[in-house]
Amino acid sequence: MDRINIRAKTAKGTGLLVVLGYICAIVSLFAYPFIFGVVGVIMGILSTKNGSRAGLFVIISSIILMGIGLIFSGVIMNYTRHYFGI
Repeated sequence: MDRINIRAKTAKGTGLLVVLGYICAIVSLFAYPFIFGVVGVIMGILSTKNGSRAGLFVIISSIILMGIGLIFSGVIMNYTRHYFGI
């Protein structure tokens, strides 16, 4: 019984890490790409260590979106401001 409870808690924590990793990857497109991209990669590594396969996708997407954010963050932010009328 203890193993089942430990796995349930680990799965819940791993899911949270995966979601936070994806959020950081998307935010890295708009603001502070190096900081949020690295945080996304760290979240992916931690979720992979906890046994989640989704952690690899978080790592890859964080690296790709961080690279795009580093190159095009100014352009993306200007289009976003223009779209929302800010």
